[in-house]
Amino acid sequence: MSSPLPTGAPFALSNRILAASLMSALVVIGVAISVVLPPEGSVSFVVLLAQVVAGLAAHGLLEAVGYRTPPLATDLSDDDATAQARIRWQSGMILRFAVSEFIAIASLAAAFVLPDGDLLVYLGGAVVSLALMTVHVWPWSRPVGKVADALEAGGRRSGLRETFGLSSPGPIQRF
Repeated sequence: MSSPLPTGAPFALSNRILAASLMSALVVIGVAISVVLPPEGSVSFVVLLAQVVAGLAAHGLLEAVGYRTPPLATDLSDDDATAQARIRWQSGMILRFAVSEFIAIASLAAAFVLPDGDLLVYLGGAVVSLALMTVHVWPWSRPVGKVADALEAGGRRSGLRETFGLSSPGPIQRF
């Protein structure tokens, strides 16, 4: 006998599918441009360093503003709070995706523009972007928890963690 799905299962599943689709698009782009830009040599250390530095800057930007969302109003019903939390999660997820993807898109342009540009230039940026997406876009406990904490800062439970099948933080026990 199977256990019943949580009430947020369709939303959680659709967000995981969306995140996987967005992330896999970088791989599809890499396969597509491999026909036009075959790997010819090695990537310049300066290009790799620039991609990593851009990734660290994007990570800092995402940590600073990527999880900001106004707290839920305390007078919302449970259903309205859950609906607002889902809307804010998804819009924030798309914002975090756009910031994360920027490095791959800039690397794609650099692969065509740089004199020593080739497929490896794009792949370096795509790897950095995929790492950022894994940390900030994929709906696992860290990004869901950060958004839920921001939503619940006013004292109203959001139900966002439960939507994704994650456990709610309990009261802090002191010994």
